[in-house]
Amino acid sequence: MARSIFWVAWSRGVVQLLSFATTVLVARILVPADYGVMALAGVFIATSSVLTEMGLGTAIVQFRDLESRELNTCFWITMTLAAIAYAVLALGSPVIADWFEVPRLAEVLPVLALALPVTACSIVSDSLLRKRLALNRVSQAEIISSVITLPVMLYCAIAGLGVWTLVIGFLVGSLVRSVAIFAFAPWLPGLRLGGRRANEMLHFSLTTLGITILWALQEQANVLVIGKVTGQVTVGLYSMAKDLAMLPTAKISSVVYMLSSPIMAELQTDIEAMRRAFLRAVRLTTAIGLPASAGMALVADPMVAVLLGPKWLSAVTVLRLLCLYAAVRAVDVLLTPVLVARRRQRFLFWYYLALLLGVPTAATLGAQWGGAPGAVVLFTPVYCGLTAIVTKEALAELKGSFSELWSETWPMLAATVAMAAVVLLLREIFFAARTEAPMVELTLLTVTGAVSYLGALFALGRTVIGEGAEILGWMLCRRGPDRTLRQC
Repeated sequence: MARSIFWVAWSRGVVQLLSFATTVLVARILVPADYGVMALAGVFIATSSVLTEMGLGTAIVQFRDLESRELNTCFWITMTLAAIAYAVLALGSPVIADWFEVPRLAEVLPVLALALPVTACSIVSDSLLRKRLALNRVSQAEIISSVITLPVMLYCAIAGLGVWTLVIGFLVGSLVRSVAIFAFAPWLPGLRLGGRRANEMLHFSLTTLGITILWALQEQANVLVIGKVTGQVTVGLYSMAKDLAMLPTAKISSVVYMLSSPIMAELQTDIEAMRRAFLRAVRLTTAIGLPASAGMALVADPMVAVLLGPKWLSAVTVLRLLCLYAAVRAVDVLLTPVLVARRRQRFLFWYYLALLLGVPTAATLGAQWGGAPGAVVLFTPVYCGLTAIVTKEALAELKGSFSELWSETWPMLAATVAMAAVVLLLREIFFAARTEAPMVELTLLTVTGAVSYLGALFALGRTVIGEGAEILGWMLCRRGPDRTLRQC
């Protein structure tokens, strides 16, 4: 686990930095309408990817000692579904473009759908690496993909390719990552199918698939609603605001989920160990995700002005509103691995169904009332309310309670409130009567907020500071000649 955290932490830092640089540089060249087209096309690609994977990746992680025939079965099922999904999207793209009244979708969607078979061919290899906690290899594949994709996208953007910059970047990133995963995983597909537990795996994967499809549809439904109600320019602004709001927490969430799923699966019969691991993950995730989201909301104006330029200033309001949603998302990713490990797929199915019905309905009403900001204002409390329900169930499985969860997280909440108070005072007192350059304002507010938060956390959250120091030690340690991690 220490080796995994060493690689995941550093690679995610590198990948996040490259992703952030790509987003900023490309967004300054392209226009919101380009991102709107990509966001609408991405809805269908993301949903099709879930259908293609069919929950088999999760099944590979959860089942122990799988035979080669069972892995072959998973591989050929995913490849067959990917081919079918590509054909459906390629043939149906004109109809989709007409429904959204965005003609370019008919050109973009068939090309973007090529990523489906490219990604599907590495699902088994990727799952085997995650199952063994060989996250160093997964991380290395993502670094390679990001390093190659960044210059390609910059070249395309400068060459004036518009939305095709985003399409080409997505395809190149998917291809490079799949090739790297195949190279790192000691497994190649064969033609012998079946296996003694193939039916059991398929049953498990279909149960998981229902949950994942509902989640994917709920995730993408807001883009569909805003795109249909407000048009491609507004959905482009919303998409950029969401990418920025989710950028810090999404990287945290992906790391946490990557580690939590196999760990919770391994500890599924030891409730006490699961609770300790869960609460520790909650403390560490909250300590990073909460101040990151709050800080982004506080400096949204100068941040957008400096990073993206004047044409994106209309996204500031949506960005601020999405920061609360992003903070919740950073933490609630810990709940699903607990419930899956405890075989609560039926409950998760109904939970995601409620999300699919409740969140897009609220987003539709909000979009008709106030555009993209109105959608966020109405769907965020619905999402948070349903998340509270699933949190209660996860705590019940761990024999925990909300009071215990509060006792673990209140220092981070208090430190974040202290940070927000200091930044607001500085902004209202120092910058209200001055016309500083946005870069100066962004720098001063960010540094002040970070120092304030860390100072308050050192005073209130000794436990999480100690755990953070331990994680940092794992990140900085190197392996000795005996291949074990030694203390720094």
